[in-house]
Amino acid sequence: MPVKYWLFPDGRSPVRAKLWNWSSNFVCGLAGVVCKVYLERLNSCTVYNREKMIDTFDEMRKSGRSLITYCNHDSCIDDPTTLAMMKWRQVMNGKRLRWVLVADEICFTSKPLALFFSLGKAIPTIRGEGIYQKPMDFAMEKIDQGGWVHVFPEGKINLEKTYMRFKWGIGRLLTEAKQCPIVLPYYHMGMDDALPTKTPYIPRIKKKITILVGTPIDFTEEIERLRHKMTATELRKHFTDILQEKLYALRKEAEELHQKHKES
Repeated sequence: MPVKYWLFPDGRSPVRAKLWNWSSNFVCGLAGVVCKVYLERLNSCTVYNREKMIDTFDEMRKSGRSLITYCNHDSCIDDPTTLAMMKWRQVMNGKRLRWVLVADEICFTSKPLALFFSLGKAIPTIRGEGIYQKPMDFAMEKIDQGGWVHVFPEGKINLEKTYMRFKWGIGRLLTEAKQCPIVLPYYHMGMDDALPTKTPYIPRIKKKITILVGTPIDFTEEIERLRHKMTATELRKHFTDILQEKLYALRKEAEELHQKHKES
C-alpha cells in the first residue's frame, strides 16, 4: 500500500525544490522555537549529558558524518519537543535538523496535515509494509547524504511502558548505510505528563521532564568485522538487538533521575 500523500520534491524542478527547502527550513525553525519554549520555559526540564547531544550535532555538521538518534516513545510530542534540549542556534537550524520516521495513518491523514509534516521533515511510514518500503528508502538516502534521522524503534507509543522488541528499520539504516552513521540514544521521562495519552489531548504546563542522553556510538569496525560472517538479515537483527539493550540500559537510571526531579 503506497503512501497517500507523498509531497517531497523529486528534484525535477529546481525552483520547486528551492521553495520547498526554504519553507521547510522556516517550519522546522519555528517548530524548534515553539518546542524549546514549551520544554524549558513552560515546563521544568532537566537534561543529563546534554553536551553529548550538542557536541554530536556540531561534529556531524563539521564532518558531514550522518547521525541516527533514537529514544523511547511515550507521547505524540516526543519529537520534536525532546530534541529542543539542544542550543537555540541548533534547534533553529532547519536545514540541519533531523528527519523523523512517523506513522502515515496518524500524521498524514489529510493533504494539509501531510504538507505540514512533510515540511517538518517527517517521513510517513506504513505499518506492516516492512523495512524496504519507499519511506525507508527515502530515510536511507538522507543517511547516505550525511543527514540526521531520528527513529522511534518501538514502533508506536508505549502506553504501558513495557520492554518492547525494536523494529528492524533502525538496523537497516545502520548496517546498510554507505558510511556508518554515529548513533546516539537517549531516554526521557515525563513527556506523557506534558501531553497525556488519553483524552483530552491538551498539552499541559509546569510538568517535570527528565532526559538522559547516552554515549555516541560508532559501530564502523564491528559492522565491517561481521559483514562477511552474517547475512544481511542477521546483521540487522544483531545490531537492532544491541541498540535495544543500550536504550533500555538507560531506562533505570532515567527513572531514578526523574524521581529525584519530581521530589525536588
